[in-house]
Amino acid sequence: MRFLIVRKADADSEAGAPVTQALVDAMADYCDPLAAEGRFHAGEGLKPSSEGVRVSFRAGRTPVVVDGPFAEARELVAGFSIIEAESMDAAVDWVKGWPVEDANGNAEIEIRPVGCPGGLTNFGDPAEDESDRPRYMVMLKANARSETDWNPGPEILGRMAEANRAGHEAGFLIAGNGLSSSRHARRVRFNKGQAQVFDGPFAEIKEMVAGFWVLRVDTLEDVIAWTRTYPFPDGDEARLEIRPLYSMKELLAPLA
Repeated sequence: MRFLIVRKADADSEAGAPVTQALVDAMADYCDPLAAEGRFHAGEGLKPSSEGVRVSFRAGRTPVVVDGPFAEARELVAGFSIIEAESMDAAVDWVKGWPVEDANGNAEIEIRPVGCPGGLTNFGDPAEDESDRPRYMVMLKANARSETDWNPGPEILGRMAEANRAGHEAGFLIAGNGLSSSRHARRVRFNKGQAQVFDGPFAEIKEMVAGFWVLRVDTLEDVIAWTRTYPFPDGDEARLEIRPLYSMKELLAPLA
């Protein structure tokens, strides 16, 4: 099974605080054994919400864009990984080993099973490659319907599959993943390195993520233009958050 490991934001990540060498080394030591087994599939950091936008739509799919930053720091996403684990319990056990060098031992991690409730195939790899083009993560915000593991049906899923295929073949849509509702999720909250586990569902529906795509395009405006035509399951009622991803060069620049 694949799981999305979401590192929740905090004041430091929202301020764009630079990474330390100790954190880089600790995360490498933590993730490398899983990667060596072929079970670590992604590890990406999101830039602060001050560099992102939220998008909703008027009739006719006219985007309404609200610039960040956003106030709900504890519910924002600061980074994510995709791992392979035998079960949710196994994924939780892995997360319990999260390095204390992150957030001074006070990180909060959410674990979500990867997979569209309607069976739409996940695709692609969000990781950086040789391209200099920026990458952007488009997060579809959850709602009461998605929290029931709603299946939008074959017509909508077919349109989404075709749009995913076309964007992927064109080279700009590099990854897409659906997520199960938060009732299948867990949160691990650390207090000075001590882990406490919470079972879903979670109350903050409007701030949770129901699925995401990663685009490699030149500008944020290019991403917004894409959202005008993509057949989201919620149609014109879709609510999105768009955030740029760090390149490794940007992330490690303070250590140079």
